Parts: sequence; structure tokens; C-alpha cells
Amino acid sequence: MSALFRQKLLRWYRVHGRTLPWRHTHDPYKILLSEMMLQQTQVDRVIERYTCWLKRFPTVQSLGQASPADALRAWSGLGYNRRALALHQIAQHVVNEHHGRFSKDVNDLMKFKGIGEYTAHAIAVFAYRQPVPLVDTNIKRVLGRIFLGYKQLARQRDEEDVFWELSRQIIARSKRSYDLNQGLMDFGALVCTAKQPKCHTCPMQTICKSYPAILRANPERLRVKPKRHEPLYFGQPRRIWRGRILRYLHTISPATLPTIGRAIQPDWQAKRLPWLTSVVHTLEKDQMVVRRGVTVHLTDIL
Repeated sequence: MSALFRQKLLRWYRVHGRTLPWRHTHDPYKILLSEMMLQQTQVDRVIERYTCWLKRFPTVQSLGQASPADALRAWSGLGYNRRALALHQIAQHVVNEHHGRFSKDVNDLMKFKGIGEYTAHAIAVFAYRQPVPLVDTNIKRVLGRIFLGYKQLARQRDEEDVFWELSRQIIARSKRSYDLNQGLMDFGALVCTAKQPKCHTCPMQTICKSYPAILRANPERLRVKPKRHEPLYFGQPRRIWRGRILRYLHTISPATLPTIGRAIQPDWQAKRLPWLTSVVHTLEKDQMVVRRGVTVHLTDIL
């Protein structure tokens, strides 16, 4: 069945595959950038920021020679700012220790803090055209629904080895690993979507173990990754407050904690100072800010 699936997927991808800027490069730095930006961020938002970032840091050398604060400023507004610091640290290491060249070996790539199994494989596939499998949320959903059935997928969603093996079987003996992996991601994003899959027009109907039963399923039970419920602080999760603090420090650094509090909360009250101190402490642990006396500074602006 894997051969028929490959045939159907490649035919679909040839017509419906998305045109994305990082699909026009084999530069491992640009592939890494796109993959890190795409973590927890929608594609439409990433496209514009990817282009802007490359105007500021067009090569791994230019990023490696910049300061952490420069990287944080360029990342501002994209969220999950620790990704910017991880990317900057990787660039510095590649420039200083590897003459500006990324390894082609997946295991070597995974030695970098911030490059996990998926990202290392993505660089191998999309930069170096290696015939290796990929598993992200979209791919897991597509392979799980078609080859396991959506109920079995729900039971096995945390068994990563199952999905990496399914992906290996799809990629094995194929000379088109790049198109297959891109096609899997696009198919999951456009057809086999999380809550409202387009089963009526799906070209996989005849081989899909979920069809037609999935049409009667509760949409909330179709999610591969359960929706995360974050605790709220004054109406927002902590990551939002972290982002607001960093955005303020991008424009005014250093600043005292009360000044930051008044800037990020119109209804700021002094009794919230212990809470704000704890949030700033998490940014310190992630090396995004430093405290010097009573003031908070964006990293390396002292």
C-alpha cells in the first residue's frame, strides 16, 4: 500500500504543493531558520518574518557575528523568543568551530542545543536531499489516519517510534524523499487537517483506514496533539507577558521592574511586583535578560 500512497501523494503534490520561500534554497542555515520559525507559529506569519530576518542576517556568518540582543530584536513579535537565542548560539558555534559549515550528518546536527530529531532530519532532507524520514504533527496525523485509523492514532499518538517507522517505509527505496516529505506536510496542512479534514475530496479515500468512519467523529477527538491549557495570569498566559517585557526592553533598556510593570499593564499595581519578578526570573534563566541592581537589561546591553 505504501507504493500506492506514494504515487497518490506525489500526484497531489505536483498540483497542490505550496510555494514557500524556503523551498527555493538548499542553504542549511536558511532551512534551519525556517524550521525554527515554524515551531509554534503559523506559516503565513513566518513568511514575512523569514524574509525580513534574511535581510538583516543573510548568512550564518552574519548572524554568528551579531549580538544576542540583535537576534532578539530581529525576532521581536514572533513569540517564543528563546528560539532566537538558540538560533544565534548555533550560528556562533557553526562559524567559530566549523568554519561556517553545517554538518550533513543527522547525529552531528542533533548535538546542537535547539536542534532536535525533527529539525536535524529536515536539514538533511531539504538542504542535502538525503533520503531520510520526517515526523512532525502534520505528518503524524496523515500517516496515522491513513495507515492506522484515527482511533488507533489517538491511542498511539505518543509512540513516536511508530510514526518514524511509518515515515521510513514511505521514504524507503524512493528517489523523491524531498517531494514526499514536503507533500506529506502540505497534505496535512491543506487536506488531512486537524479538526475538519476534507475527506470528501481526499485522493486517499480508497486506501485510508479512517474513511468513511472519520466523517462521523467528534472533531475535538481528531486532534493528534491535545490542546494545551495554559494557566492565566491577569488574563494572559505567562509567555504573553514574557513577550511584552522583551518588546518593551527592545525600545527602552535598562528599566526598573515597576517601570516595566506600568508599561505592560495599564492597570499595574505594586502588589504584583513579586509576580513580575518571577516572570523576569524566567527570562534570566533563558539568558534573554540580565538584572543589574534594580534594573533589568536586555541581554548584553549593559
